[in-house]
Amino acid sequence: MLRFLFLLSLFMLTACAPRPKVVVPEIEPTEVLVQTLLERLAQHAEIAHSLEGFARVRIVHPERRLGANQVLFVEKPDRLRSETLSPFGQPVLLAATDGDMFSVYLPGDRSFYRGAATLHNIQRFVPIPLHVADLVHIVLYDPPVIAYTRTSLKIEPQRGYVLTLEAAAGVRQEMVFDGSLRLREANYYQDASLHMTIRYDQFSEENSRDFPLTIEMRMPELGTRATVDLRDIELNPSIPVERFSLTPPDGVPILPIP
Repeated sequence: MLRFLFLLSLFMLTACAPRPKVVVPEIEPTEVLVQTLLERLAQHAEIAHSLEGFARVRIVHPERRLGANQVLFVEKPDRLRSETLSPFGQPVLLAATDGDMFSVYLPGDRSFYRGAATLHNIQRFVPIPLHVADLVHIVLYDPPVIAYTRTSLKIEPQRGYVLTLEAAAGVRQEMVFDGSLRLREANYYQDASLHMTIRYDQFSEENSRDFPLTIEMRMPELGTRATVDLRDIELNPSIPVERFSLTPPDGVPILPIP
């Protein structure tokens, strides 16, 4: 039960949007445009350092399909709290990390778990090779950028401006921008193998015209797709640090992770 519920809880951080349909003008790729797109990545990263609000989560996984409403608190670099709600709006799972410790509470059976916020511990509940910091940055429209040594650019009118970043050992990343130079897609490759795709859609006019309300993450090799639709969100709120830790109710023992 713990694995099932926490899988639902954290997958909402990665999310999914339909493939965007964009049209961009056919122009000659230039070094100036490459630099402009790199600067846009840096600007996107500055839009939000924290977020709180609600999300509708849908997950397709080889073992099951899931859907639930969530309450989210997210803050860079690695703070996260998610509350999975029942159809009646009651919390059925609470999970929080301050970047150091990681806690999970199941109110239904009064079970409380705590351990270090390590990749190994997170992967006991979420079968994706991502640190909490990566999940936080993905939600805040700041997807990880590889340590690239070369760049190239091509323009696909029905897809967008496709900026390719290349690193050593066959590692590369595609960053796809629309006609407004908003990042819509990030693809991560090892040689010819696609490891992960992140897509952004439904950009908010209320909070920031450049902030996406729908996020998708696909990991083809794991057969996993997760979608999160954000709503009623506030960008850059001041979130008390206590929000990112959990305390067990009286009489509930702390069980270790692992």
